[in-house]
Amino acid sequence: MQKFSFLIPCYNCEKFILSNGLKLLKKIKKFNINFEIFFLNDGSKDSSLQELRKLQFKYNKVKIINFQKNEGKSAVLKKSIKKTKGNIIVFYDCDLPYFNYFNSIIRLLKNGHDFVTIDRRAIQSKFYYANSNLYQIFRYLVSKFVNILISFTILSNYRGDTQSGLKGFRVIKHLKNQKFISNKFFLDAEIISFFDQKNLKITSVPIKYKISKTSSIRILALNNILYFYELFKIIITRLVKFR
Repeated sequence: MQKFSFLIPCYNCEKFILSNGLKLLKKIKKFNINFEIFFLNDGSKDSSLQELRKLQFKYNKVKIINFQKNEGKSAVLKKSIKKTKGNIIVFYDCDLPYFNYFNSIIRLLKNGHDFVTIDRRAIQSKFYYANSNLYQIFRYLVSKFVNILISFTILSNYRGDTQSGLKGFRVIKHLKNQKFISNKFFLDAEIISFFDQKNLKITSVPIKYKISKTSSIRILALNNILYFYELFKIIITRLVKFR
């Protein structure tokens, strides 16, 4: 019997996490599926945890995994995967990106697909660049560069998006025991690589999208150094392993 485990990493999202949590749960319940949902509070400095407890009070399906300090999105997902009981896991960012495509992801997973992801790099996908500012164009170009770099270093068959905020996959043998490197940004890419190495199909969902002008990611930030350091560490480890 299928059971879905939803993992929702959260950080400093007090302004919207309660309303988004209710919105997501309402959507999930329409599928009439067996599920569990974990909200992963990654050391938020605001009142996110208190808002999540309000959500938990309304729905007993809601589980909260609270991390005392900020460990990074990949780190909390890695630790939380081991706590899931479902045979299908869904990663979804707490700001609910690509919400209009959520139904497509769940239906494909229900129908037996091994790995399903939003794919901004698909030929059929469309980036709305009209009226985009310099920051949005820069984000688009960096994302495209990173995706190409990942595709031709740690992947063999899949050439699509690895970093979207919505994806799901079947729990296959050795997945939960796999030692992934990323603690911050690239667990998604490593898991896709894990499926890719086993010659399992990665199913893409093309989308129409634009980049927010209010993203927390900044062009000039020290985190960008860590971002590329972690990426190159993963690439070098993979190349050495399969040399």
